[in-house]
Amino acid sequence: MNHMPSSGQPAPAAYTRDRAGLRIAIIGAGFGGIGLAVLLRRAGYGAITIFERGARVGGTWRDNTYPGAACDVKSHLYSYSFAPNANWSNRFSPQEEILAYIESVADRFDITRLVRLNTGVTTAHYDDARKIWQVTSSAGDTAEFDVVVSAVGQLSQPAIPDFAGLANFAGAKFHAARWDHAVKLAGKRVAIVGAAASAVQIVPELAKIAGHLDVFQRTPNWIIPRNNQAYSGWKKAFFRYVPGNRAWLRYYIYLNQEFLYGAFRTGTWRNRWMKGMAEKHLAAQVPDATTRAALTPTYDVGCKRLLISDDYYPCFSQPDVALVTAGIDHFTQAGIVTADGIVHQADVCVFATGFDVRNCLAPITITGRQGRDMQARWAQGPDAYMGVAVPEFPNFFMMYGPNTNLGHNSIILMLEAQANYITQCLNHLVAGNLASLEVTEPAHARYNTWLQQQLAGTVWTTGCGSWYGQNGKITANWSGSVAEYATKMATPVFADFAANAEA
Repeated sequence: MNHMPSSGQPAPAAYTRDRAGLRIAIIGAGFGGIGLAVLLRRAGYGAITIFERGARVGGTWRDNTYPGAACDVKSHLYSYSFAPNANWSNRFSPQEEILAYIESVADRFDITRLVRLNTGVTTAHYDDARKIWQVTSSAGDTAEFDVVVSAVGQLSQPAIPDFAGLANFAGAKFHAARWDHAVKLAGKRVAIVGAAASAVQIVPELAKIAGHLDVFQRTPNWIIPRNNQAYSGWKKAFFRYVPGNRAWLRYYIYLNQEFLYGAFRTGTWRNRWMKGMAEKHLAAQVPDATTRAALTPTYDVGCKRLLISDDYYPCFSQPDVALVTAGIDHFTQAGIVTADGIVHQADVCVFATGFDVRNCLAPITITGRQGRDMQARWAQGPDAYMGVAVPEFPNFFMMYGPNTNLGHNSIILMLEAQANYITQCLNHLVAGNLASLEVTEPAHARYNTWLQQQLAGTVWTTGCGSWYGQNGKITANWSGSVAEYATKMATPVFADFAANAEA
């Protein structure tokens, strides 16, 4: 089917691809988008536009400003390999420090000027006839690009369950990823709905100031010690002036994290070792047997996201902190009523309820060849070839796409592998003077069949109901180690792509 471009212009008879002039749109200015832009600039690509819906770069580290926000990967590994930082304050650095790091990298590599702040993308439509993408922004303007890359990630759309009566609640309410700092919490009765990754960081901070804190737990989580430590001045100086030490530490952390991958495969000794560590941590920090039982998961360790914390469990020994395990029935004007009929009064409700991973590209409407809608294609769950490409969507790539999440190591390593892969794809596009590059359906199907077979031996398939999967398949996580993914991504197999040389 041939489509006339919306402008009414005929398709050009011929054109020439070149790196300086290839128009590239990147959606999102977090770790993925900034890192990709750096590599593309180094490769000679000059016509790059980064659309960022927020007022600053930083992605999830700009959005998540809740009390206690920090990374659960050690800082010297949770950073770009091409931009090491000697000044991390802690093994696990706080949100504001990570955000400052991303901003400094964007400035240092002259990426900031490429970013359109406060400008999200509403639609991206592929024009079949002209082989170009038409991208409409939240500002209402439409621009044309040769290539579009989504770098919105998997954790960008906050999710709040549709609780009965929620609109009736008279107090302040907000999602953890959209923290309302204008709401004063000191001395208030606070309800936090959720007990996973964000909650284990928020609860210890709220427990210090709230008059009373109710933690509504649907399912307990496996938690292991964090063992955070501040870096002394002399140690930071050592990192700064002896770069080899910093590189060695990064590699050491990487190897330790890679070792943990075996803990996410069922029946392994490392899985049993991880469970023993978590059980010992729980027993040491929660003396009350009833509370300890309520905090003990019944599913395999690692099936849901494995958490790290040293100060979450002790909160439940405080008289003004209560663990609520009965399900939420409905909200009232004054608080929350649980399934056992108990009314939990609250002045403020915080939702630490995660993100909509299944619709991570929403609210952007993305249409490929012949008007194919991405969300319709992903109706049974998102999937992609190598996590970066989808059939029917030529010249469209993703950072942190389906099946590229990790349970054991730094996502920055995955992002760098993807950025390198996408850069090679664009090099191929330019070198062959190609109109488009599109992964084929057979290659996509073959890869995803293999991927789900590899995932079958992991704890994520044991039925705990995590956000890692839906409709019987794992949609979020990669099946192996970072080294295995990096090896697969090192050199694109262009036989798996359909290359269109016609304008």
